[in-house]
Amino acid sequence: MPWKFVLLLFVLGIFLRVPVFFDHHDEGDEVIYTFLVEQLEQGKGYTLQGTDLIEYGILDKQQYGRKLFFHPPGGVGLFWLSDSIFGSNGFPMAQMFSYSLFFGSMVVAAYLLGVPPLGIIAAGLLSAFNPIIVHVNTHYWLDGPLVAFSAFSLAVFIWAANKRSYLLAVAAGFILGCASLIKITAFLVVPGFVLLAWFLLTRPRLKDFIILSACFFVTAVAVQLPWEIWQWKVLGTPFPGWAGKPSQALIESNQYVRYLTVVRSPWLYLTLLPKVMWTIVPALILYAVTLNDRKARGLGAAFILLIATVLVFHIVLGAQGYSKVLRYVILAAPPAILLFSLSVPLVLKRFREGSPKARAIYGALLVISAIAVALEAAAGIKSTILYAIDLIFPLFGGL
Repeated sequence: MPWKFVLLLFVLGIFLRVPVFFDHHDEGDEVIYTFLVEQLEQGKGYTLQGTDLIEYGILDKQQYGRKLFFHPPGGVGLFWLSDSIFGSNGFPMAQMFSYSLFFGSMVVAAYLLGVPPLGIIAAGLLSAFNPIIVHVNTHYWLDGPLVAFSAFSLAVFIWAANKRSYLLAVAAGFILGCASLIKITAFLVVPGFVLLAWFLLTRPRLKDFIILSACFFVTAVAVQLPWEIWQWKVLGTPFPGWAGKPSQALIESNQYVRYLTVVRSPWLYLTLLPKVMWTIVPALILYAVTLNDRKARGLGAAFILLIATVLVFHIVLGAQGYSKVLRYVILAAPPAILLFSLSVPLVLKRFREGSPKARAIYGALLVISAIAVALEAAAGIKSTILYAIDLIFPLFGGL
């Protein structure tokens, strides 16, 4: 197994994320999370009430100045814990931890899926260089921990399905619950996970499938439930509709927010994502030409469902007046990486065994895939170079 090469890719990924230690963290969300950590350290609770951000009108009091901050406390709690241990490097170390957990989970997930060595290398390379992952790991954002715990849950859930273990399914559900306590959008992975279980279970019996899925989902909901009850008690609703949605006053007073909410189209996620994650379209093409492989067909369908669920959800939110930011669809990255890593070795095998005509077709697809990997890695490096910028810029062209 190519573990030494995978380790080298992991180390290269660490270098790409070194800018997180640089002093550039003045983006709005980063400032908010920094203030929330200070509030927790001073025993003032999980709220921005009483901070300069609210008292001096820097943030909209109606949206941000409530008794309880609207995001679940898991991510900020991780930042607080890391800050308590590492001091001024607390936020950067939390992101380094998130990268390490994400990378390890993706490589292990590929291994548990039975992906050949080439596919495991591809999973490691794309996990280290994925432009969106690099982008969020160099900022004080919740998206890094979110995708890390979601990927960890995916790896454990694959293990649970392989072993037909209800206990491991509970563990995967607990981990997903931790991810949902960072951002509730973690639950977007559930449909894809459940479909994945159906194809992973050997000779699946309906009873095993239902119990495994229920152990996973019910546990995740149970972990999330206390936060929803807390919100209900403090804010009067467990699901505040205003949470994260820019107010009209903020849109009118802030040109940047107006650009994200009004100027940008919700279809941005479909038009910009392939210009940043270059392997996502080749992954879909490779999947299409390997549909006659029963295992790859089922697993790929689950990954495509996961990607589609994340994209459709955020397109709908964008159409309803929420900000359109590419990092919000970060949960589409793990299934896209695994879909590519699963498909490339199959196409390579067919290239080796096929007729001259088939070899020409598969060879062209492999060349396109290699170019896509190189372009995605280059886009990841560009994310590092432009570490101080809040938005993700494609490798070529504008936003």
